[in-house]
Amino acid sequence: MNPELRSGFTTGAAMTAGALAVFLRRSGEVELILPGADRIRVPVESRTEESAVIRKDAGDDPDATHGAHIEVLFRKADASELLPEDYLESAGELTVIVRGGEGVGMVTRSGLAVPPGKSAINPGPRKLLMDNLLRLGVSGIWLLRVSVREGAAMADQTLNPVLGIRGGISILGGGGIVRPCSNAAYAATIFLQIRMAAREGADTIALVTGRRTEQAVRRDFPALQELQIVRIADFIAHSLRCADHFGIQHVIVGCMPGKLMKYASGDENTHAHRTPLRPAMLREMGIGVRIGSELETIHTMGELADRLSPAEYGTVLERLKPLALKYLKKWGGTCQVELALYGEQGERR
Repeated sequence: MNPELRSGFTTGAAMTAGALAVFLRRSGEVELILPGADRIRVPVESRTEESAVIRKDAGDDPDATHGAHIEVLFRKADASELLPEDYLESAGELTVIVRGGEGVGMVTRSGLAVPPGKSAINPGPRKLLMDNLLRLGVSGIWLLRVSVREGAAMADQTLNPVLGIRGGISILGGGGIVRPCSNAAYAATIFLQIRMAAREGADTIALVTGRRTEQAVRRDFPALQELQIVRIADFIAHSLRCADHFGIQHVIVGCMPGKLMKYASGDENTHAHRTPLRPAMLREMGIGVRIGSELETIHTMGELADRLSPAEYGTVLERLKPLALKYLKKWGGTCQVELALYGEQGERR
């Protein structure tokens, strides 16, 4: 992790902080004890007698829920208030009914950390909540309802709709801390989606790097169902290894020239900061381009395309494809890997 990047806290930590703020009648900030005995202090944006609002801070991690307002109702309750979609958490003298409110998704598919028909509040955050309440000596029966303002809209920027989580985001992160650029949660989501596709009998999946490649793959491979198209961002090697692990037979890798270059370079993670484009490697690969020393000043494949004729650029791409496929097949193990390369306008190259 880059030491200059700032860590944040998870939606699970925000939920717990909201409950503590209400119980302690505290504004300003509250302290959470995390697994492993680490501590974090979470700011409280506002508080009333029975509720608190925590504004999610993901630090410098590219998190779709950064800035979300997590609203937590926490009050004394009766066991008769339990609904089918709720969780009943009990330990010692404490029982908490944990409920997802507006903006928190509902699970509709099996294979996730929580079963279908339940609110998308993972076990880790529920344990973090109980551990912190017990530490404070809270007892009796309580109701906690967690809601997320604009949560349904935020969910469209996540993989929740694909995973079968409808109507909002998930409450995640029992560890409490969001560590920037670790991307562990995203990698775990890729694992889950591929596992779910395999469990539903899919023998083919498509790995796409973003919106444009996803649209192009949907057009060119219309038989694929939603669950079979997996957005992988930079996690190419991880995704292919997951596909191999779950016995996927055929993997379509949809990408654009920038990613193609990185695959051909053997980069297992193609994040721009980790794997800057190295056009000079074209020479090392034996791919000659006729622009002399200027090659060293080019930072993107788009710039390279601007310096070459369409035919010359096309030749470069054709030379890169088998080099990329060598690594893709290596990471994919027994999977049959098909490369689908697209240009800026979504055209097949």
